[in-house]
Amino acid sequence: MDSSSSREIVRRWLAALGCFAIVLFFFSPSWAAFSLWARVPEMSGMLEVRRGASVLTQVAHPGAEIADPLHQAIQWRLLFPLIGHVLGLSPLLFFSLADVGCVLVLAYVVTLLRRAKYGWWETILASVAIGASSWLFVSTGWLGYFDSWLALALLLVAFAVQPWPGWAACVWAPWVDERFVLAVPIALLCRWIRTSTGPTPGDFRWRRELGIPALLLGAFVFVRLGLLSGRSASHATLVGYFAGKDYLNASAGRLLLGVWEGLRAGWVFVVAAVFLLRKTPGRAAIVGTAVVVMIGAGLATAQDYSRSMTMVLPVAVTGLLLLARETVGIWRPRLLGVTAAGALLLPAHHVMQDWVNPIYYFYHELAAFSSPPPAAWPQLRELHAIDAMQQGDFATAEADLTLAMKLDPGDVSAAKRRGMLYASTRRWAEAKRDFTTVVQNDPKNPDGWFLRAQVELAMTEPAAAQADFNQASALAPAEWMTRPDVKRFLVLLQRESGQP
Repeated sequence: MDSSSSREIVRRWLAALGCFAIVLFFFSPSWAAFSLWARVPEMSGMLEVRRGASVLTQVAHPGAEIADPLHQAIQWRLLFPLIGHVLGLSPLLFFSLADVGCVLVLAYVVTLLRRAKYGWWETILASVAIGASSWLFVSTGWLGYFDSWLALALLLVAFAVQPWPGWAACVWAPWVDERFVLAVPIALLCRWIRTSTGPTPGDFRWRRELGIPALLLGAFVFVRLGLLSGRSASHATLVGYFAGKDYLNASAGRLLLGVWEGLRAGWVFVVAAVFLLRKTPGRAAIVGTAVVVMIGAGLATAQDYSRSMTMVLPVAVTGLLLLARETVGIWRPRLLGVTAAGALLLPAHHVMQDWVNPIYYFYHELAAFSSPPPAAWPQLRELHAIDAMQQGDFATAEADLTLAMKLDPGDVSAAKRRGMLYASTRRWAEAKRDFTTVVQNDPKNPDGWFLRAQVELAMTEPAAAQADFNQASALAPAEWMTRPDVKRFLVLLQRESGQP
């Protein structure tokens, strides 16, 4: 390999990393949510980390039943859980595999565009437009989603120079996401278009190009829906997955938004693919029909509408490659510039059947560290606990107060309430622990010392109770000693201590 080739390869990787960084700045992962879950595992119900909790269960016990009903469909998506299990990867390294997939996809897109004689500036603009879409947003913004590797597999099937990378993808990609099987036909269609309409049209060998992928995917279907179906939870089987579900039961606006957010500005290149094939109307009609069918299949088979549009990604890249054959003028750089600007500046969302979740830029997500969402407010958890105590549900109250204390270890109010809850059920040691937290975090409050003194007296520790009572009386105003509860405690303390 000569030095110019080496420099080209290095620049391609740098371009991919640069595009990845640009997209992440404008559409940042939920860093605060990730950090919060790492610190407080009970917050696993957050959208950004919920699947991640189930996937970590797979890493620990591959093939185990998924308890979360929302994610039972991933039970046999075992490629990355097995990698994490065999290599003993930490959660940080394991989840970063999705980000590695994003860089690989962008590097492959950059490579395809450079081979098609795109200039560097055009390559970066086009790659940003391709990257600023759902496959990357989900892979970086929600833990446990490996859509970037699904995207990579489809692009390998569609554009690899030799067929064997696509064959290899047919072996591993279905174990990342079964939708790969559904999307392979449109990837192979893009491969046929690429082969038959290139500058030097090649021979699309039907038996090799279609037969081997069909055999490999047939083997997967046999194993997945045959051998493994009897070992699956009901939702992990094909019938169980669709039982009672009607994914198209949403407003037309929600469906259209889901389609748009799947590729966003990348849809410009999908339209370009169909338009630039107009000289061969039959092929244009086939590609256009395939796109429509794939859109309908994506919406009908998944709750997360925008993610499903990743199946159309090969057509968007095909459009870019067809654009490369057009006469270069000022129109193509301008088109790519407008498309990239739109991809970065237009608001983005994760679109699901029952929810639309906005995606924010980097500084907004940094601010979330100091302004967490309501679900992470310890005060709200404490209010829930108060309501539970009023209903006599002490177990729920204890859980909410415990969570409030984990969310804010210095939350004196929650520690005080949980200590009183423990004391009311004579769990003296636990009550003392919480009142110790109170006096450590608010040492000038006499009530904390007094509460701990009462617990110590109940635990027949009169010397400690006396010391804490003295500390409380030293901090309290003069009238504090006239309170009825203080007077009663002093009598009990004197009696326990043998004082007259």
